[in-house]
Amino acid sequence: MNFAVTPDEVLTTFGLSGVVYFPRYNAAHNHVNDRTALFLSSVGLPDAEWFMSKASLRATDSINLAEWYSTKGKVPDECRNWLVLGLFAETTLALAPDSGTVYSLGDGETQLVYEPIHRDVESLVYTLTKFESLRQQLADNTEDVEARMDALRAEISEFDPLPFEDDESQWNLALEEVIDGIW
Repeated sequence: MNFAVTPDEVLTTFGLSGVVYFPRYNAAHNHVNDRTALFLSSVGLPDAEWFMSKASLRATDSINLAEWYSTKGKVPDECRNWLVLGLFAETTLALAPDSGTVYSLGDGETQLVYEPIHRDVESLVYTLTKFESLRQQLADNTEDVEARMDALRAEISEFDPLPFEDDESQWNLALEEVIDGIW
C-alpha cells in the first residue's frame, strides 16, 4: 500500500529517535482499521517537543480515551472506544479506530468536546512532517515566513482540508505562532 508520506521522509525529518512505530495486533480487542494499523506499523508516528506521541507519555497512562479523561468529566458515548494518539500544541489528539479519523479534544462545561482535525493518521503524519520540514528550513532562513506558511497551508489543505478548515484549529494557531516568531 502506498502512502503520501514515506517512512524515509518521516525518519529524515524527525530522526531515528523521533519516530514511534506501533505493532499490529490481531487480538479481538484491537479495533483499529487495517489501513491505520499498517500506517502506524510501517511509517510510524512522529514524536517531537511540539508533538508528543502517546508512546512518549507516562507508560501507566491508558490510551483508551474514556480512561484518559475519566477524572475530567463525561466522555460522549460515540468517543468511548477512541484511542489517544498524542499531544499537539497542548491539545489531545484521538483516533476513532473504525473510521481512522483524528480528532482534537477539549474540555467542555459538562463533557469532552471534539472536532475532526485530520481525515486519518496518514494526513496527521503528512502534516506533521511538512510542518517540521519547514520549521527546520526556517531555522536557516527566516525570509518570507508568512508567504512560506501560506504555501504550506495551501499544500496541506489540498491533501486534506480539515487541519485548516476551522479558523481556531490548532494548526491555524500553530502557523500564526510561527509567523509571530513564537515557535
